[in-house]
Amino acid sequence: MSDPFIEINQLSKDFDVSPPALERWIERSPRRILHAVDKVSFHITRGETFALVGESGSGKSTIGRMAVGLLSPTNGDVKLDHQSLFRSDAAHTQAMRRRIQMIFQDPYASLNPRWRTGSIIAEPLRVFNPRQPKPEQIEAIARLLEKVGLSPVDALKFPHEFSGGQRQRIAIARALAANPDFIVCDEPTSALDVSVQAQILNLMRDLQEQFGLTYLLISHNLAVVRHMARRIGVIYLGRLVEVADASQLFNNPRHPYTRMLLAAVPDIQKIGAGRTTRMEGEVPNPINPPSGCHFHPRCPLASTRCTQEAPELIDGVACHAVARPA
Repeated sequence: MSDPFIEINQLSKDFDVSPPALERWIERSPRRILHAVDKVSFHITRGETFALVGESGSGKSTIGRMAVGLLSPTNGDVKLDHQSLFRSDAAHTQAMRRRIQMIFQDPYASLNPRWRTGSIIAEPLRVFNPRQPKPEQIEAIARLLEKVGLSPVDALKFPHEFSGGQRQRIAIARALAANPDFIVCDEPTSALDVSVQAQILNLMRDLQEQFGLTYLLISHNLAVVRHMARRIGVIYLGRLVEVADASQLFNNPRHPYTRMLLAAVPDIQKIGAGRTTRMEGEVPNPINPPSGCHFHPRCPLASTRCTQEAPELIDGVACHAVARPA
């Protein structure tokens, strides 16, 4: 096994969603805590694309935001090259954040509409290299625009003058400006037309090979994950339920939830034969999750043990009903 480059260790995140204190006092109601992420652990090797998949509300984006330092974990840690991201000294934090960037889901919202493209891309350059001469900065912006398939003259335009795919290219150029090692890609193509998605994904793969980037890809689109990722982690209600190589997970899914996700993917042959499978049940409320295994209310293999004891991730799967090799 290669030495881990990114280590996610027992990561948890709780959000206090309680009503105001006066309202709680009048109604004699307790605090309400949303358990968004519950003791998630995995690692990513250098140059690898690791994907997180799951239904909406499973905690994928919360993990991604903790991985770049936008959110502080309730418990657990994130390490880059064996160094914690959440140390208190400012110099360490600045150095670590230069190596980490994020591509957000919506290119319409992630770019400042009042700034020209050149200023948007230049922001990381100004933050991390404030003494860089202006001519060098302009040259760097032009090179980055060309790297993502745009023209240097586009630096003078505003975001509203671009299409959705072009705006995501600008977001990618901004992420590359700091010369990062690790990029979290939070649903980078979900807001784009299908015809544009493949172009952006191929661009991301080319840039990964060119710059030696490491990706954490967050997506609910299994086709995107299959195209991009070498290993995949499946998240359900804040818990990691399966981790496997992409080929193994798609050809031989082990956890019942993974099987349910794959069975729900539209297939023209299944539709023609009347053998489509739909997702059963609803995701439980994370404020009051089920006891034991969170998935047991929807699981066809659930037993009494599943309602009482949360399964540990052993041999890449967290399920009491799945037989494990000796």
